[in-house]
Amino acid sequence: MSTTPTMARKERERAAREELILEQARRMLAESGYLDLNLDELARRVEYSKGTLYQHFSSKEDLVMAIAVRGLQARAGLFERALGFRGANTRECVQAISVAAGQFCHAFPDYFEVETLVKLSSFALRASELRRNQLGLAVGRGFRCVQGIVQAALHLGDLPAHAHLAPERIAFALASVSVGSEIMGRLPELRLLAGIDNLAAVVRENQSLLLDGCGWKPLRSEYDMAAVDRRIRAEVFPEASWLDV
Repeated sequence: MSTTPTMARKERERAAREELILEQARRMLAESGYLDLNLDELARRVEYSKGTLYQHFSSKEDLVMAIAVRGLQARAGLFERALGFRGANTRECVQAISVAAGQFCHAFPDYFEVETLVKLSSFALRASELRRNQLGLAVGRGFRCVQGIVQAALHLGDLPAHAHLAPERIAFALASVSVGSEIMGRLPELRLLAGIDNLAAVVRENQSLLLDGCGWKPLRSEYDMAAVDRRIRAEVFPEASWLDV
């Protein structure tokens, strides 16, 4: 069936309405947190009925998961930008992904918090199948960027083959170290105990420790990481003002 001008206009209006709802809900989450996210108040702020909200989102959890999808898509977009960096080797290429991950946390701190929230099993149970599928696609989009660099490193010999670790497992380990360090580093008490005053730098140090442990050449001690950071910022992420270069 062909799309008529009227249908196309209605689709645009629906998309614009959904974007308005998502943006206002994101702001409310940042202001007050999940427990105080009230759909009646959200409806008042966007000037639509509560019933209209449910035309777009099946539940409060579905709405929050939709916000998480936006964040994951933003991160994947940054990862895809990082793939454009002309690294001298795959270790430099994965460093560009590291900068992309840091830029995401710096530019979208509230999205990172929402992403952490939707990892709870209750969200998956109460969100729609459509939203769960969107979440999976967004996660996969970013993961494949990292996995592709791992596969290239194995092919070129920058990364020695590990009989017990497939490329996707190495990519998963890198993601786990990155996200886990970010989550734990947001606890003020733990930062104090660990003597952390620059979380972004520590997250990247942890990534380097993992890469060195896997034998990914060149090792951290064998090249100028700061010089590569300067090139990454100049070529790909000029907005990364947090990067200490």
